[in-house]
Amino acid sequence: MKGDIKRKSKKKMLFIAPSPLYLEKGSSLRMHSILEKLSKHYEIDLVTYSLGKEFKLKNVKINRTPKWFMPELPVGKPTKSKILLDFFMLLKAVKLSCINKYDVIHCEDFEGIGIGYFIGWLNWKSRYVYDLHNRILDNIHLNSKPNKIKDNLLKFLEKKFANKSDKIILNWGKYLQDDFFKDRDKFLYYDPLELSVEKIDLPAKKYLIYSGNFEEYQGLSDFIPIFLKFKTDIKLILVGNPSEKIKELIKNNKAENRIILMGRLSIKKTNYLIKNSLAGILPRRSGSCMKAIHYFLWEKSVIAKNTFSNRELIKNNYNGFLYKTDRELENILKEILNGKKKIFEKLNKGILETRKKIFNIWDNEGFIREYER
Repeated sequence: MKGDIKRKSKKKMLFIAPSPLYLEKGSSLRMHSILEKLSKHYEIDLVTYSLGKEFKLKNVKINRTPKWFMPELPVGKPTKSKILLDFFMLLKAVKLSCINKYDVIHCEDFEGIGIGYFIGWLNWKSRYVYDLHNRILDNIHLNSKPNKIKDNLLKFLEKKFANKSDKIILNWGKYLQDDFFKDRDKFLYYDPLELSVEKIDLPAKKYLIYSGNFEEYQGLSDFIPIFLKFKTDIKLILVGNPSEKIKELIKNNKAENRIILMGRLSIKKTNYLIKNSLAGILPRRSGSCMKAIHYFLWEKSVIAKNTFSNRELIKNNYNGFLYKTDRELENILKEILNGKKKIFEKLNKGILETRKKIFNIWDNEGFIREYER
């Protein structure tokens, strides 16, 4: 392997992070966590967007895109604004590569490795690490239909970028088995989360909870009508900025007393709500999602759509409940809403074992050993 890293002082790293930093959400938390780990071993030049909260880490110098350009970025959707931000990042990366010699170029997700690939001629002796959050087509197909020409082009580029990488960090156990990465040096690392809580007034005594965005692919508009079929004192709590469609759905069903919109909350406040809930829900229709981790950390079961990403950690009747059809969801809710808390007690062992597995993957020293191996 080229550019093998030996432990020495003041190793230099260019960290390419094409995302808002810092935000309290999955990809941003993942990048911040990895930065924390690596900053103990490297001097890091971070290149990232002008968006997000300011933060400080020892041995990390933050280089942002121009602050006069701070557009709103929709979740998971490619836009002209994002492309322009990535172009500004490319210019920053070129400038830094002309000034410095880097032992490692760390690239976050598809856009990051794309920028790293195109500055490769300035860093031909560097070791390339690709932190792949999700396969590019998994992201693209959330908001657009398959297109053979475009999809084949993206697959071609993804293969080029993967082949450029000396090490690939994967977000999914499924990807470890993917033939696409079979010849690559890789390891698994789940998105981390804040583990503390901030107490707030509970919105109900008994409730199920969802935390995330309200895009259509999240499947809340499928879940809510089935939940409302049951007369129960168990509420449904939704954390995040609600879409107009979800607000209209609640209003049309006169369900304001059954479904409580909390708005966007901090991770610590959300943790408190999850900690005191009966269970979490993940009705997402397709695509990659690791939000089950957030629920398992607080020893909660998960009611989830039976997708490949949910099957990564959720096992039916072991630590949660998986459903494929509306009828299956209706049967699960019938059992849960009638049996209430007792129905979850049989899952405690599975939940605790899953939680232990997550913490083992987050091990700090284990991460560094894998990273530098």
